[in-house]
This record gives sequence, C-alpha cells and structure tokens, in this order.
Amino acid sequence: MRHYNHISLRSFQGKSPDVGQRVLIDPSAVVIGDVALGDDTSVWPQVAIRGDMHWIRVGARTSVQDGCVLHIT
Repeated sequence: MRHYNHISLRSFQGKSPDVGQRVLIDPSAVVIGDVALGDDTSVWPQVAIRGDMHWIRVGARTSVQDGCVLHIT
C-alpha cells in the first residue's frame, strides 16, 4: 500500500515523480520533478527532494531521514 498524499508529489517542467511500491512519504515532505523512489522507500518529515535541474534516483529500501534536502545542480 502507498502512504502519501498527492500534495507531496509535484510536477516540474513536464516531469513528475515516479513512486515504487510500498512507499511512505510524510505529508510535510515534498518530492518535485524528475525523481524516482524505489520500492519500500520512506521519506520522512520536512524532506525536500528536488529533481528540477537533473534527475534524482532513490534506491529500494532507502530511508530519507527528517529534514534532508536532495538537490542537484
């Protein structure tokens, strides 16, 4: 089962996040643009994952902990 709300996932310049199976995204986290989250991944409070400049891939069974900012330039 997927545990996230649609507000946490945002498109950017025509690219939308790709979310695997059994992913948990906290309602206060934001995943934007060209981002892929693998199966069994968790994204905890106040995380920002921004795939606006380049792509970001988070592998299966990864936990992105509270307050992390993932961004590539």
